[in-house]
Amino acid sequence: MVAPAKTKEPDYGPSLRELLAPRLRALAGWQRALLVIAVAAIAAGAVALAIHGKAATRSYHQGADDAQARGLSAIPFHFDYSSAMKLSLPPGAYVRVERRLNGTLSGRLTVSELEIGPPRGLVSGFMPIVATRYERKAERSYKGFRLAFEGRSRVNEVEGYQFAFTARLDQPGHTARLLFGRIVMLPEPYDANDPGKAYPEGEIPTRGILITMLATTLDKIPSPTRVGDEGILQRPFRSFRFGS
Repeated sequence: MVAPAKTKEPDYGPSLRELLAPRLRALAGWQRALLVIAVAAIAAGAVALAIHGKAATRSYHQGADDAQARGLSAIPFHFDYSSAMKLSLPPGAYVRVERRLNGTLSGRLTVSELEIGPPRGLVSGFMPIVATRYERKAERSYKGFRLAFEGRSRVNEVEGYQFAFTARLDQPGHTARLLFGRIVMLPEPYDANDPGKAYPEGEIPTRGILITMLATTLDKIPSPTRVGDEGILQRPFRSFRFGS
């Protein structure tokens, strides 16, 4: 039997290392040192650019006129968010920022109006009642809803109320995921420039802001009570402030 003829390997010429080696050896010691420094600087610059791109932030400002134009209460506010998140203006809400990974929700923060209802007295007294109404609404909206926590909240000196829960995120064609939720209710402060300032005697807030935060394990959140304190939602939640 005749052995098959060997295929001749294409001749690609000398490698880059073979081409550069003589030139590098010909350099003086100080020239090689400068070359090493230059390469290190380029590498460091590339890393810095990557980190900057990941950490880049944007700001959202909601003005009173903008809100009124969309049929919403004229409550100005602002916050910062990662450029990795997508911003939208859903009907019935002020704003939403969210991040998806391969089409699956990682984290979402929605700011909408807080329906306080008729005056009821002190904030500490009527907010648990308001929260109960939103808990029942969440139970109807999220599959497998389970309340995990309820209690007072304070966001940049504004006293409010909150609750956290777990639920199930169903995805057509994909395995369902555990969903963590945290809803924070913030009555409008009397003075946006001094959020801790109390309302005059006999006056109480009649409107406010509802911050709804949802996250999945893609955002590496350990529990529903940590939503907004860790992960992609940390920046927009902690930077949220009333006023323009």
